[in-house]
Amino acid sequence: MDQFAQLARTDAPHLDVLALAIASELREVDSEAALAELDRLAGEVVRHGLGETPDEQLGALATVLGRHEGFAGDVEEYDHPNNSMLDLVLQRRRGLPILLSVVWIEVGRRLGLPLRGVGLSGHFVVAYFGESAPILIDPFKSGVGMPDIPAGVTIEPTSTHQTALRILSNLVGSYERRGDVGRTLIAARMRLDLPLD
Repeated sequence: MDQFAQLARTDAPHLDVLALAIASELREVDSEAALAELDRLAGEVVRHGLGETPDEQLGALATVLGRHEGFAGDVEEYDHPNNSMLDLVLQRRRGLPILLSVVWIEVGRRLGLPLRGVGLSGHFVVAYFGESAPILIDPFKSGVGMPDIPAGVTIEPTSTHQTALRILSNLVGSYERRGDVGRTLIAARMRLDLPLD
């Protein structure tokens, strides 16, 4: 059984490791270097000063990840498969909303922050689930806050397995549009390994 299938069948895999396993099924990946980079980014936030309140902590993340490190959405080649590969997003500082959200969530996890991904219609963002109402931020826009939640929208965290499903669905579409039948089938098969209804 491959690494992704093993991880996918566990109850609570870490999102960074699961995203790297997805990439590893499709190309060669230096997972240790990617995990070390996430560790380094968390260290940079600590050096900047994390703060104590949710607003201060999100501000520190936005300053380090968005302003200093330059993480933002790839608006030039939005659909490129590289934007769905965590290791390449960490190298290039560009990616799809969901992979940029993975960076924020995993840096936040290293700092003990209650960050989770939230799937919106046609978009994916990060929410801070503290004691009060969730605070939404948009990693695609370098961590800009999202004060206006559409009426009738319930903000609920997206599970790790659901997040992996969305990453894989993006890859299926991206490879299919490029005529890469082999990788399209690999990404589609991986979706079947996820324990989802």
